[in-house]
Amino acid sequence: MLRGVAGLRKAKRIEGDLISHKSKLSADARLIVALMKKQPQKKDELCRRAGVHLSTFYRLRPILEKKEVIRETEEGYVLWDYNEKEKVVIDVVNRWKSLGFRYPTVEEIADETGLAPEEAKFLVHKTKKETGWFMPNEGIIESARERLGEVLVCAARIRNLGLPKVREDFSYDEDVEIIKEAKRFLEEHTEMLPKLTEDPEDIPSMPSEALKYLGKNHKPKDRSRPNLRAAHY
Repeated sequence: MLRGVAGLRKAKRIEGDLISHKSKLSADARLIVALMKKQPQKKDELCRRAGVHLSTFYRLRPILEKKEVIRETEEGYVLWDYNEKEKVVIDVVNRWKSLGFRYPTVEEIADETGLAPEEAKFLVHKTKKETGWFMPNEGIIESARERLGEVLVCAARIRNLGLPKVREDFSYDEDVEIIKEAKRFLEEHTEMLPKLTEDPEDIPSMPSEALKYLGKNHKPKDRSRPNLRAAHY
């Protein structure tokens, strides 16, 4: 039985174990290598990444499935020992890094995936070479919350006023990354943007999609230009 790296090594080592035998990797070995780099993959993507013709894939697929090397899931082809739960955990970790500006805690992973905390902890540690995950401390969590809140408020201001007006009325000169990230959220995650009022003392009401990562409403910094304290949001 060929499984992952061990399967590839065995495939290279044992004459007659793979379909073809050349100085370069055979077609079936290239399929395994392609799946080792990314799972799952639809057949067209897999063939392209492996450099294998679709007709060759159709010829090799039943043999590789019979040998329990690859299998098909709803999302595409994977190696036989691929763990769907691992992918779910990886996706959650990467999503938190992108939207929450930090890694999630084990409890947050368990809540989002529906896994038991013990299983979530095991899987996030097992996959941390792929994600870079580590358990965030309170300082990291608070810093990420502050950054996300500022980004979301900035994105809402850009939506309401336009970027030129925001640059004119509010000071982001020392936080250029806030503007950059705000533009990303404005393009890709408008459901997370708060509704702003004209009163700069009001705390913006964050939607549930944002509170998932913030934990609580965010009071934005006073960024009004000195001569524009009464500027509208």
